[in-house]
Amino acid sequence: MKRLISILFVLITLHSFAQVTDSSRTWHVGIFASLYLDSSFDGSNYKFDKQMPKHILSGLDFVEGSLMAFDSLGKQVKLSVKVFDLRSASQSISKLKTQNSFDSLDMMIGAVVGAEYRQLADLAFQKNIPFISATFPNDGGVTNNPYTIITNSTLPVHCQAIYNYVLRNFATANIIYLRKKGQQEDRLASYFESSNKGAAGSSLLKWKTITTDSVAPGAFQSSLDSEKVNIIIAGSLDERFATQLINSSKPFIKKYSLQLMGMPTWETLKDITKSEWKDIPICYSTTFYNSGFGKWAYFTKTFTDKTNGRPSDLAFKGFDLTYVFTQLLFKYGTELNKNLTDKSFKWFLDYDFRPVLNKTSGKPDYYENKRIFILKRTNGLISKMN
Repeated sequence: MKRLISILFVLITLHSFAQVTDSSRTWHVGIFASLYLDSSFDGSNYKFDKQMPKHILSGLDFVEGSLMAFDSLGKQVKLSVKVFDLRSASQSISKLKTQNSFDSLDMMIGAVVGAEYRQLADLAFQKNIPFISATFPNDGGVTNNPYTIITNSTLPVHCQAIYNYVLRNFATANIIYLRKKGQQEDRLASYFESSNKGAAGSSLLKWKTITTDSVAPGAFQSSLDSEKVNIIIAGSLDERFATQLINSSKPFIKKYSLQLMGMPTWETLKDITKSEWKDIPICYSTTFYNSGFGKWAYFTKTFTDKTNGRPSDLAFKGFDLTYVFTQLLFKYGTELNKNLTDKSFKWFLDYDFRPVLNKTSGKPDYYENKRIFILKRTNGLISKMN
């Protein structure tokens, strides 16, 4: 409740920071998220008593983290910040366009997905202002748009990182690529096959592909090698498929040197922390790694003191992206997209933004974060492997 009141105050009053003695221009930043404030309040009365519905929490955490980043910047420059609740009837993107709300913005940061992502990307191109997409793991069909910056990397980038990790560490291992039938699975397989093409069409890695719609121990047992490390790559995003694979691998942990390599969706498997899986070496890719120490611990304490709640991953992301990109805006203006290799403002994460070039024009379709972490979960501990 304390957090909702704080954000509601921001939306009503305009969260702004200014150094009175600084005569330089004022930079205008828009934060876009789904806060559901209209449906959470009946007048000034909060509808859910002391509860915090999950559909509210993610956007709220992101915005709270962003505002904490602005607070940390102090009064070094003139800065005007507006928070837009895209679930508000008066702040939908179509409404904001009719009100010319985008005309004054110098940068947009959005925890948005789907159609709203595409709408903001199109507006960024039309207005020549950077749009930092914080959460959508997809390019959304955006092309020839150097003002769109994707931080939550797309699936091809994850597959390339998984492939590189296996190539560097397990090139001589017994590699099994386990998948099910489906168009999405076909695309995943094509990403790995593309990564595996060496000079003159040669293959750098060799693996055996097994296609099955229901993973049981017998699906891959005959392909295991007792004299080698066995790497099983899960070639599907399906949660049921992942759960079956992990459960089916348990009988072989003591007899074989076995390691599972999952997709980025494995990070949020509902059973990922259950005790029956603690002895199974499970790896997966992610764009986010929280060590829990140093700045991470300090932020957690500050966030908890401020909101009476613990920060989710989105709170960290909101802070980190807002801090880094606002500093880049101060330094480079709207040309910041051409200076994304500047890492002098690093706070939590080490991003690696690169242009994704259009095959026809040779110009950037967008910029994308290529820094993928490979995490390993075993015996209740999470380790960063790269």
